[in-house]
Amino acid sequence: MHIHKINSTLSEHQNFLAQNRKDPITGDSILEGDEVVFCVGCKSVFLKDTWEYLGKRHCEQNETLSKFPVQKAIRLELENDILFYTSLPKYTSHPKLDEIQDNIPSETNKIPWIQASQKNHPTVYNPFIPVGLCLFTLCIFLFASAAIIKALAIYIPFIVILGIYPLYDWYYGQRVKSTYKDFTDNTFYITKKTIGFASRYGFEEFILPAENITNIVFYEKNNLSSNSYCMVYYKSNGINTSMKFNVDSEILQTGTILFPALNALSKKQNISVEIEINQENTLHHVQRMVANGNSNIRVSTV
Repeated sequence: MHIHKINSTLSEHQNFLAQNRKDPITGDSILEGDEVVFCVGCKSVFLKDTWEYLGKRHCEQNETLSKFPVQKAIRLELENDILFYTSLPKYTSHPKLDEIQDNIPSETNKIPWIQASQKNHPTVYNPFIPVGLCLFTLCIFLFASAAIIKALAIYIPFIVILGIYPLYDWYYGQRVKSTYKDFTDNTFYITKKTIGFASRYGFEEFILPAENITNIVFYEKNNLSSNSYCMVYYKSNGINTSMKFNVDSEILQTGTILFPALNALSKKQNISVEIEINQENTLHHVQRMVANGNSNIRVSTV
């Protein structure tokens, strides 16, 4: 069993304390000096005493994380009213292999989803365009005058190198205007009026206006599935349709940011929100959070 003692002098622990995390069984806040463990299966955090009370088992296994998990900071532009965001899950079949992240659902390419990337920047970067322009410029120098080339021969490499950046920025630099440029992974997010997905660094953005959404359901993983997932039900050209995507179980088992975001979206847009919980101990924690102000969310067991 790997035990971590919360120490506010460590940067990763500072970020953890800022999240106001609670033990999912007791509901007690996790504070400076507390000893905690993290379940390998779902990444949920437990006080040491709670873990021992559970028989040192969770998610049908007894392994705990040896390293304190670190959540990467993401800078956001608050003007877009982002209430919640989470990276889509990553998986690996072997510790030595690179992790593979879930793709953004293909349904986002269809109406009523809005693909914002087509307006703001090229969807795909073609490196041959700026390089080709640089080579074309170099050819002009070569044919202009042998005397000029001879005099500037020593400077040509520097001219080419310095010319690449402004040409690159001219063609590719529109990306920096994206609100989601700081997302380093495929990300799902919730705003006051939409839900959406952003690909890595905001190259592609897919938005679903809330007026099209009828129902959002989160399902915690069960014995038959290794993934928790979300179902979004919405209308497309007047026809009821749906989409499914995987989520990390941790966002359901903590819920500190997700539940208030869902509550704000559902109340403002009159959207039904349901959370199906598989584990009894997690259910009690979620019910407590819902009772503390998130009354527009319905919670039940799978």
